[in-house]
Amino acid sequence: MRFECVDEVRHSANKVFLLIRDEMPSLVPYLDDVQEIVVTQRREEGTSVHITNLWKGSADKAPKLVQKFLSPELLSWKDHATWHQGEVCYATWRLEPKVGGRLFECSGKTSIRETTPGACEIQIQGDLRIYPERLPGVPRLLAGKLRGKVESFVVNMLVPNMQTMARGVQNYFDDLEVQSTE
Repeated sequence: MRFECVDEVRHSANKVFLLIRDEMPSLVPYLDDVQEIVVTQRREEGTSVHITNLWKGSADKAPKLVQKFLSPELLSWKDHATWHQGEVCYATWRLEPKVGGRLFECSGKTSIRETTPGACEIQIQGDLRIYPERLPGVPRLLAGKLRGKVESFVVNMLVPNMQTMARGVQNYFDDLEVQSTE
């Protein structure tokens, strides 16, 4: 499943880029269905920065029938990203389930570019493939019946968080501005 989202943030591209690249865990309170983001690896190589983040999602919005098969480990994934800073700042990334074999494959590109002075656009493009039959503990016969529900849940967990990235970034900066005036 291909997806793309484009949103504007009322802050400079460089400021937004540095927040998303270097301070992603600070955005957790602003992202739906994400409990935690932990930076597990960071390596700088010339003008590129390679970062691996461990994301921990929440099963709160999963269908009840599916929740019994979801462990916290199944709701966690690694985000392997290579960030490039230039006229257009961008990252190429690949998501990997923490456990559960290859429950899904997801990769894409996040671009951040200045649109007007003091504002930028965040564009996230990606491809998501889901394999619900690989969910551990699910009987093969039941996997067919759960396919739609599991696929819908994974899509509804990953994609909306990507789509709400700009809103989360904007709200993060808005809160910083409010705090600085208090």
